Amino acid sequence: MLYKSLISLYGSSLAGKSAPADDLVWHFTPSEDLKLFREHALDALQQAKVYLLDHLAAAYADSLHDAVAKQAAETGLPAMAILGEVKLPADVVWVEFDDRELGVARFERASSVTRYDDKPSGTGLRGYLLDDRNEHHLRITMFHRRENSRVVDPICALLVKRTPAGELNYDNVEVELSRSVVDFRVRSGDTMEMINGRRTVHQVETGYDLFIPYALFAMLDSPDLGGIIPTETETFTSKNTKTARKFGKSWILGAQKSHLTIRIGPKAAAHMAERTARLEFECQTQDARNGPMRHWVAEHERHYRSGKVVLVKGHHRGYAPAPNLPTRVMGPKPDETAFEFPAVEPSNPK
Repeated sequence: MLYKSLISLYGSSLAGKSAPADDLVWHFTPSEDLKLFREHALDALQQAKVYLLDHLAAAYADSLHDAVAKQAAETGLPAMAILGEVKLPADVVWVEFDDRELGVARFERASSVTRYDDKPSGTGLRGYLLDDRNEHHLRITMFHRRENSRVVDPICALLVKRTPAGELNYDNVEVELSRSVVDFRVRSGDTMEMINGRRTVHQVETGYDLFIPYALFAMLDSPDLGGIIPTETETFTSKNTKTARKFGKSWILGAQKSHLTIRIGPKAAAHMAERTARLEFECQTQDARNGPMRHWVAEHERHYRSGKVVLVKGHHRGYAPAPNLPTRVMGPKPDETAFEFPAVEPSNPK
């Protein structure tokens, strides 16, 4: 779990016990800003209610994003706004999933975010730390540990400001840049253009995948849990706790003893199976078509890698449709939604 790795890393660094090989940022560019960030993050992690989505549960929650995309486009509202006013299950929440597995699931179901990809994207573990203890804003920090790499502190966090009435205003979001991580990147050889690019990517990924934890919270509020099955699971084993007590690792002793592992139930599994069947049906239908419809191609130039340019005269291309080939083929009817959201009106659109 990324959650356990962060608890161990931040606790050992603040206690002066981390190794340079495991904690390059702390030893390469130590600063008061970095110390304050890790103190705050460790405190939040220890208090957080922790959720771990397995790869099927994460894919299921993400597929709901696709399901509301059309409605979002028609109304002009972001997908999160369609969820309505979703309350966090605790003042501090941690939601973790496997980004690599999620990328594979998106690619296999032809999600709109993969339309220009020729292979799955996504790597490593991703975790959201949502801290709602401040009266002025909700702090959203996304941690991402890529495969075969060390944990690197996030380059920025999102602060969702509150209205005078105390409600979250998603039209008023501040991007808080980490000066300590910027310093680390500069000393590592990054240009400011590269650093700005990293910040933009991190900000966009944080905002887009924020739908997953909020979809989880909405499902947890549903009468039937939206097809998911939460199971309480031990986070730190008795052996971990015994070792921590022996070597004075108070940061582990102060963390939550268990977390909720989220898996999908029969209803969600049926929804995912239906989506897979529909995708296969559409692919088979497309493959069975008799090539492109016959059409006229205007005169144009054809350029070759050698530099040669050939003028191609106008001509017809494609095939006349077969008499018995339908012009439109309908597959299995998809469900409108995978589950019922709580009956609330969309509020605070971004």
